[in-house]
Amino acid sequence: MTSPIPILVYHRIDEQGLSTSTPPRQFRQHLLWLSRHGWRSLSVSEFEFYASRGRDFPSKSFVLHFDDGYESIASAALPVLQELNFQAVCFAATQLIRGAAGAGEPQTPGDDTFLSWEQIRALQSGGQIEFHSHTHAHKRSVQLAPQDLMHDLETSRDLLAAELALPRSHFTHLAWPWGESDRDCSSVARKCGFHYQYTVLRAAFRHASPLIQIPRTCYDGASYVDFQMQLWLQCGPLSWPWHVMYPVARKLRQPRPQLPAGRIAPAANKATDRLPF
Repeated sequence: MTSPIPILVYHRIDEQGLSTSTPPRQFRQHLLWLSRHGWRSLSVSEFEFYASRGRDFPSKSFVLHFDDGYESIASAALPVLQELNFQAVCFAATQLIRGAAGAGEPQTPGDDTFLSWEQIRALQSGGQIEFHSHTHAHKRSVQLAPQDLMHDLETSRDLLAAELALPRSHFTHLAWPWGESDRDCSSVARKCGFHYQYTVLRAAFRHASPLIQIPRTCYDGASYVDFQMQLWLQCGPLSWPWHVMYPVARKLRQPRPQLPAGRIAPAANKATDRLPF
């Protein structure tokens, strides 16, 4: 049996006290625990190599993600990554990024909540953080018509390619906003070239996980104890029963969303999958 690999997700690294905020000291405490216990982060290409071939991941390896593209990734998270020699992926909602030519919907003057493209280019070239798509407009994808979703995803991919001077084929990873997707959304995303699609679920990635529904765990604001407990449940001796029992318990406690006829229920909703336990 292959070892599961945890994928950690954060949003804002700041003191704002929002549901998506993690104080910088707390964030460093999480990653310092991983470093002291011999964990290593995987890059996008390393994750692809093992996941696409069904090969065992290196022992005590993890993947670190940031969603949305907040400026605090550069000002607060990057110094911790550099200190501990960890790599990360940022899934940016391209409409929110400042300074894009032709992005439409310009940001409010002085609004520095989100990264600028200049910062993103510097982070990408620095090699510590790689950027991929979190859609363009950060809308609920399950509520969009297929043609509108395709336009949104293509816009995101085009902007990432143009602003980072990389081929469109480089951007094959997509994190769904709120972790929501369904069969139709996944099909549209595959047509756009997104072979790796991420949801939000309190589970580690296993080779039984489909690559269009890769689970990630949101650790925004998680206490030190909760952080350790969730990693132990997902990767420790009880990881097998956890991965069997948790999805069942989650379905029982989660109300079934009302969707238009013919639509499949979303894969996940990070609003109901955030720590504490």
